Amino acid sequence: MKTLTSLFTLLLLTTTALFALKPEKEYKVLPDEFGITYEKLTIPTKDNMHIAAWFFKAATESKKIVIISHSGDGNMSNMIEMASQFITLGYNVITYDYRGYGESSEFKINNNFYMYAQFEKDLNAVLDYTRKFYSKYRQVDLYGKGMGAGLSIGVGCNRPEVNKIIADSPYNTLESMQKRLKEVQNLDVIIPLAFDKFLIEPEYAVAERGKNVAGILLIWGEKDEICAQKDIRLLRKLAKCPTEDYKVIGATGENNFSINKAKYLEELKKFTK
Repeated sequence: MKTLTSLFTLLLLTTTALFALKPEKEYKVLPDEFGITYEKLTIPTKDNMHIAAWFFKAATESKKIVIISHSGDGNMSNMIEMASQFITLGYNVITYDYRGYGESSEFKINNNFYMYAQFEKDLNAVLDYTRKFYSKYRQVDLYGKGMGAGLSIGVGCNRPEVNKIIADSPYNTLESMQKRLKEVQNLDVIIPLAFDKFLIEPEYAVAERGKNVAGILLIWGEKDEICAQKDIRLLRKLAKCPTEDYKVIGATGENNFSINKAKYLEELKKFTK
């Protein structure tokens, strides 16, 4: 694999907004442009959508696989560098695009929405596909950023095959996120009206459905006003499984990874060992 550092400096899309749906259909860059081997996947959902995904094989033989869910800003090409971090940690990796993003099925996205309840079907479809076609990978972990972090907790707590969940700047509930964005950013966002709280809202999922999970790591920025310390404390208090957190010193939430990549990778390594 080629040296990635200088190339990823140009790519740095990790400081994107964590609270807005900004779908992009075109991929700004592809993994093979960095010398990273990958396989394109097309994954069907139960409601007849098709999800575009990329599979990255671990550099050495590994029984671990992680599914990465992005924040809803851009598409999965924003997560190539994060995929490389997990490859470094010995993981096989799947990144994917929600419906309406990248090469996934067409789906009209209203940019005023914080998220769509249908995205849960997309992540569950990826998990179903992993269980069917990658069953040799015994350890299935989830990683999510922003909206994708909350989604990973909600879905992961309902899936018995999920081992660990890493959530960078998750929401607690959709309503609390809606109120916080209005208070802090004076931003009005729309949230779904009909959904299973235990399936997509972390506050309910960790309290009632998370007993199967081996561990949850909650990542939050010291200066983040959206995903704040009080939110992380509440999730840890409610969780029925081992839960820990990593406070990123000086970070605002949007730059939790980029502000100190070495420390971030160290925390991931410690949690996933």
